[in-house]
Amino acid sequence: MITPDSEILRIEKRIRGLNRVTSAINDLSIYGIFYGNFPELVKVLEHAKDHVKAELKSSKDLLERLNYPEKINGDKNAINDAYAKKGI
Repeated sequence: MITPDSEILRIEKRIRGLNRVTSAINDLSIYGIFYGNFPELVKVLEHAKDHVKAELKSSKDLLERLNYPEKINGDKNAINDAYAKKGI
């Protein structure tokens, strides 16, 4: 069974990796890979970037749900308890 801390670390690593993929696709023009030179490759990579962005969004939402599992309604004691649980 995955403990919450290791699951959070795993999701954070996934987010870092997906961010690297997105930035690598964005940097292709630095290395001379343009739509004019490689039209099919650039189309496929832009399509892949859209999928990566969707996965990033879902991973960030999951991470937020794990870090803040319940909504706090504004009660000061509830807010203080939430911070105490998180270890801040």
